[in-house]
Amino acid sequence: MLIAEDFLLLAVDDETGKTANVDNLGVRLAGALLADLAAANKTLMRGAPEAGATKEEREKAGDATILVTDNSPTGHVALDAALQAALDAPDAPARKIVEAISANAEENLLAALVERGVLEKEETKLFRMLPITRWPAADSSHETALRANLTKVLVEGAEPDERTATLISLLHGSGLIGGVVGKEQRKAAQDRAEEIAGSEWGVATVATQVAIAATVATVATVGVAAAAFILLNEADKPAEAAAPAAESVEAPVA
Repeated sequence: MLIAEDFLLLAVDDETGKTANVDNLGVRLAGALLADLAAANKTLMRGAPEAGATKEEREKAGDATILVTDNSPTGHVALDAALQAALDAPDAPARKIVEAISANAEENLLAALVERGVLEKEETKLFRMLPITRWPAADSSHETALRANLTKVLVEGAEPDERTATLISLLHGSGLIGGVVGKEQRKAAQDRAEEIAGSEWGVATVATQVAIAATVATVATVGVAAAAFILLNEADKPAEAAAPAAESVEAPVA
């Protein structure tokens, strides 16, 4: 499963098949897909903030350039679309890549989850006129295990790995942490998520930091201030190794 898929599964109600009311969901999924590309060693960043960067420097992380270091297809429709977006605009700032990816991120991710039998696609009409599409769970086994793992970290105090910390940072900035755990556990989970988002675990790689920063910048650009604290809380992160020269990037995917 991609980080973006986990994020989307937690944003969809298993019973109603409705997506949670998250500001600019497509933009946030695009940021998650950028994190997935970095995790798959498909991209590196140029111009990203280094460890110990000031608040002002970190706010400009969305201006970093995404370098595609491996343009071979992954076979996943959403991830390949995100990769192609980065290839199509090699000199664009990361926030612009997020905007491009966001156009079809939700659609591609939902299609992939339906194809694998994780979600179902149900189409109905409201008042026999207005089309409504819902995405109820077809197989909840992965989400059940995912929620159990998140509960161990958010409630029981287990240390997260990089992937889990990245997902928690994204969920925290989107207001979805409360839906991961039971009502009586929400306060503890919110506090723990904030701690993780602002700690060394919050974003363990510069590539992922830029993905989240670009998401925040893009959301702000379209007039939504929610989740800005993800970026503002990021500090003292280890810098990635220097990015390779642009000439080393392979030819674009056909």
